[in-house]
Amino acid sequence: MDQNNRRVIICLVSAALIILTAGIAAAATQDKYALPEPYLAWEKAYLKEFPELQGLMDVMIDTTVKQLKDPEADILHNRVCSALAYEMAKTLNKQERKLAIATDILHNISKEDRGAVLTNPEVLAKATGMVSKLKKAGYFKNSPGFWGDEAVLKNPKVGGNLGLIHHITGAMATGEIAAREKFPAKDVDLMQVAVLEHSTGYWYFRDSVDQAAGRRGAWQAVYPEPENEIAKIAHDADLISQFVYESVVPEGSKWRVLAQKRWKAKDTKEEAHIVYYVFFRLFEEAKTEKGKALARQDWEKIRPELVKLMGLKPNEDPVQVLGVPKIFQ
Repeated sequence: MDQNNRRVIICLVSAALIILTAGIAAAATQDKYALPEPYLAWEKAYLKEFPELQGLMDVMIDTTVKQLKDPEADILHNRVCSALAYEMAKTLNKQERKLAIATDILHNISKEDRGAVLTNPEVLAKATGMVSKLKKAGYFKNSPGFWGDEAVLKNPKVGGNLGLIHHITGAMATGEIAAREKFPAKDVDLMQVAVLEHSTGYWYFRDSVDQAAGRRGAWQAVYPEPENEIAKIAHDADLISQFVYESVVPEGSKWRVLAQKRWKAKDTKEEAHIVYYVFFRLFEEAKTEKGKALARQDWEKIRPELVKLMGLKPNEDPVQVLGVPKIFQ
């Protein structure tokens, strides 16, 4: 082989290695996890518009993998939420769109952090400092009861329950991550407020707080109402993401398993009855017009299937025929 041919081969091998390396470098952390359409297309669109959000995606996935043995479902949920936020925020300006997406990427960042509980005095003190700072900045004016009863926050059934208070500890973590990613201080505040306000739409969270505290309205100390468009989008994206057919209807799906484990359903009919009732009430919680439209669209897909699982006729109302599930009476 002469020297010219040798040079050509070396150049070709080098070019192939460069292409291969570029391909590996371009592979994103989320690529190993499946995401159905249209969410995948929306995610690709927002990462093209805001490539800097890949850093938040990496943090979310890395954190979730460390927190959970089987992280796929939680990663899917967070990605669906952020994709929905992108779709819902199209009428906002560019910076607001970015913040809405960023909020939903991180909104569950502390949900499985076993140490992030308000029964830990240090965590409670840090959370109190965050809320006080945001109140001084003018937030939560529509929620005068928020953070107004420390006894509710310290109650182990509330402050020690990650499901009920992850919006609070998540807001603290979001603030730290966003600051590290060089978000301006004002934007960090907006993201923290949106994370704090995203959980209000879960009526059974509110009921759980009231039951733990032994009085109606105790939930207002824990859940502030969404006040601005970014917070309303974070709220609705989280809500609507629950309506994905595959998470609700099939045997072994997220919500049918919750009906068994959390709400003590004994068979398929009870599972469907409980899930129907939960979603019937969730459906009414959307805060934005886009959110209401998306919720209605998905509700019309899952409602007939749940009615069928209950053994009812298509036109029968499960609440009228079967009543409110015992667990919620």
